[in-house]
Amino acid sequence: MQNLIDIDTECSPDIVGLPGGTRPKNQDGGVRALIKRRRPENKTKRNSNTQQNSIGLNKGSRHYGSRESVSIPVGGLGSLDLSADTSTVIRPVHSSILGEKYCFEVINSENTHCFGCSSAAERDRWIEDLRRAAQPNKDNIERTENSLCLWVNEAKDLPPKRRYYCEVHLDGTLFARTSSRAVGKPLFWGEFFELDNLPCVSQITLHLFRDEDPKKKRHSRDESILHPLGSVAIPLADIQGRTYQEKWYPITPYKASGTAGNKELLGQQASLRIRARFQNLKVLPMEKYKEFAEYVTVDYVEMCRSLEPLLSVKEKEELAGALVHVLQSIGKAKEFLVDLGSAEVERLGEKEALIFRENTLATKAIDEYMKLVGQKYLIDTLGDFITRLYSSTENCEVDPRKCPASELSNNQKHLKETCEEVVQKIVELHGPFPEELHKIFSSWVELCEDQGRAEIGQRLISASLFLRFLCPAILSPSLFGLTQPYPEPNTLRTLTLTAKVIQNLANFTLFGEKEEYMLFMNEFLQQHWDGMRGFLQTVSNVDTYIPMTSFDGYVDLPLRLAVLHGLLVDIIYQKDQDTIDKLNPLPSILNQITESLGPEAPRIIISRCVEVLYLI
Repeated sequence: MQNLIDIDTECSPDIVGLPGGTRPKNQDGGVRALIKRRRPENKTKRNSNTQQNSIGLNKGSRHYGSRESVSIPVGGLGSLDLSADTSTVIRPVHSSILGEKYCFEVINSENTHCFGCSSAAERDRWIEDLRRAAQPNKDNIERTENSLCLWVNEAKDLPPKRRYYCEVHLDGTLFARTSSRAVGKPLFWGEFFELDNLPCVSQITLHLFRDEDPKKKRHSRDESILHPLGSVAIPLADIQGRTYQEKWYPITPYKASGTAGNKELLGQQASLRIRARFQNLKVLPMEKYKEFAEYVTVDYVEMCRSLEPLLSVKEKEELAGALVHVLQSIGKAKEFLVDLGSAEVERLGEKEALIFRENTLATKAIDEYMKLVGQKYLIDTLGDFITRLYSSTENCEVDPRKCPASELSNNQKHLKETCEEVVQKIVELHGPFPEELHKIFSSWVELCEDQGRAEIGQRLISASLFLRFLCPAILSPSLFGLTQPYPEPNTLRTLTLTAKVIQNLANFTLFGEKEEYMLFMNEFLQQHWDGMRGFLQTVSNVDTYIPMTSFDGYVDLPLRLAVLHGLLVDIIYQKDQDTIDKLNPLPSILNQITESLGPEAPRIIISRCVEVLYLI
């Protein structure tokens, strides 16, 4: 871990959006105020006016030189007396603020320190260790965890031929920003922000900014870029709860004192499409969840079997994610995934082609688990490729209906080269493979071999690793933490075609008449089949040595049990009485926890006779 910032001034919130207010320089709560130099050769990037360069702030412009940070080994961490200040806040810093991933900040009444880590897991572990140092009794007290999940999707009725971005402010402090996008039909961001460990929040505001034109000379730049074009205030009551709420929010034009505002810069219907949810989750002391944790650990197979027919697709996704995190913390995630995979094979029988292709708890659970333990592997394998592709201007369109005949041959060549790069990065294992996945895959292979169905074991691995993880990450890299911006149309098309090829390779399937324009890739597929078979055997053979790494992140067990409890109560309490009674003792165990949450918390109605049996 590296110390990025050491700030000896108290953090101050941004006051953008207040009537007549200007945009102060410390809008990010001090995180960027004293970033020092590390790489002098870094190119200039678009930055907020919170930034500072070696000669200070350049007034009258939102551009303040390149963002460069210092990376020093953490030596001062031991000098932080976290237990002495009850106001200490320890939270992640979104990568859009610093331009660096996996940062967190420690804020107390006197100063702010910001640290950078090498992975999300390492960052989460440090955050937990420091929070525990600040509050040693953390697991034995009641606490509230606030989180915001936010999709900034698109904008409409903005002036054309411009680039825009949004900033997400909570109670006046900048927490995240979108990338800069040009107006299209419509202006589309499609960017997701997940903000955890939040303080108490009373106001959520999105500010819309016009990006400055880099071609303009600095002295001629428009003063209006110092202020937002307009803002959207999201009422907290509208998005509180477990369910996402989505709507178009009108943009209120910014009005500086003594002016008529920015109405001439915005259309009459200017608005942002936002999808969001804000949760205040009460987390009880760990002892309150003891019986619940024991039940989940011992009876997860029966619980999943009983609940699955009652669940919507979204509920399956949420339940699988909650179970994966709880069982990972308890040390039972491997057994959970092995059991679900085995049950999936048994359920499908001879329809093995459907393995991990349906919306089952097993499918959703392996999705969540690979994201949890495989993030570093994913970045090591695909990170450089995605970065290169986002900056490339090469065209890989090979459908004759969508590109000129004169460009087809070159485009086919580019697509082959792109796919070759991805295949080599995957099969040559450019980074350590997740040890947890290796154990699960090898267990699946052994189970299938014992049943005389060895070929099904390879299909399980191919379907999980490629169909559910690597290929979706290629297709939608922003959803897997590989980048933030949604790809431009040309890049998106290249990602789509590449994912098609890699999926066919993992399925050992050639392109057919339905996608005639891809037939030229069949020779490429056949050339790499042996390499793919070797890779699948390598990552699933218990006797094969490969570089591996184990998950070193932290799962907050009381928090995850609170999430699972709330989810199960929401699912079960609306069911008919007969269904509820058949699920016992789970409803009774959930109600015991609910008693500690207060009279407002929903309770599951249980038949008296069933409740008596549970108490006995």
